[in-house]
Amino acid sequence: MDKNAGGIKGITYPMVADTNKTITFNYDCMAGDYDWNDDGEMIAEGELVAYRGLFLIDREGIVKHQLVNDLPLGRNVDEAMRMLDSLQHLEENGEVCPANWVKGKEGLTATHDGIADYLSKN
Repeated sequence: MDKNAGGIKGITYPMVADTNKTITFNYDCMAGDYDWNDDGEMIAEGELVAYRGLFLIDREGIVKHQLVNDLPLGRNVDEAMRMLDSLQHLEENGEVCPANWVKGKEGLTATHDGIADYLSKN
């Protein structure tokens, strides 16, 4: 399928379905009553549902940011994008992003001198 068919750009990142709740369980996002039987199999009473989770994972597979909301609480897309920008800034520049940092703002070096220098300017 053409990525730009109908003026809609295609998704350029992987998407998965977690129908057996493996990812949900491994990322500690499971809502519901469950336990394990003697064979190590999960047994559940009622429906198992995934909490609303957001995970930013770096190129080495390390979770750098996670946010898990209870079912009635919505996520903030603007904050998710800010965190993605922050991770990309770290990977590209090796600089830490201070509180309330937004793309285009100055980062800092994670040393006493780097922090002092940043604070003296801001």
